[in-house]
Amino acid sequence: MATIKPQENQTIFDMSLQEYGGIEGIFSLLADNDFHRVDRDISVYEDLEINSAPVRRDIKAFYLSRNIRPANGISREDLKLLEVEDQPDGIGYMVIDDDFIVCPESNQEEE
Repeated sequence: MATIKPQENQTIFDMSLQEYGGIEGIFSLLADNDFHRVDRDISVYEDLEINSAPVRRDIKAFYLSRNIRPANGISREDLKLLEVEDQPDGIGYMVIDDDFIVCPESNQEEE
């Protein structure tokens, strides 16, 4: 039995890869910590219990030997920074000769 702390931006899926060696370990992680949802956010301030054996020992050993800690999560604050408001785009919002440029057809006469 071990107790670990998640790193910043680590999701429950990242922790499953890191500690169990595969995404299949998510079920063990959920059971070990009495979690009921896979979309649950985890905090850097909470301790996670690791009681079950790794699903893939070779992958866990690989991550451990190279000090790899996957972190694919994104915070709500970071997500807001990525959102662009009031700037619609796409073909439905383009105006010909303004932001959708039409190139003239070349007039080559065949001889």
